[in-house]
Amino acid sequence: MHMQQLMLSAEKSIRDLALMDVKGRVADTLFMLYKKFGQDDEGYNNITLTRQDMASFAGTIYETFFKITNELVKQKIIRYAGKLVKLLKPIKLQEFAKMTV
Repeated sequence: MHMQQLMLSAEKSIRDLALMDVKGRVADTLFMLYKKFGQDDEGYNNITLTRQDMASFAGTIYETFFKITNELVKQKIIRYAGKLVKLLKPIKLQEFAKMTV
């Protein structure tokens, strides 16, 4: 059963890279980290990653990831505290990811 889950996850990742636009991939990455690792007492993700690491997960370059996340900060959808990310509107991120598939 574990192998099947890995295969489904890999298939989803390949599909997402092929079909999602960059904003959707960034939103999907941030939402996935939020769901997978949970949040601390202040609402920040329980995982510390650099923006470069997150850009790699999203299949984009740092500069593009930085530009898109700055837009999300301006829209008050996410907030940064150093390397920690807080999702202020996680449902909005999920909507961005779904709109691009």
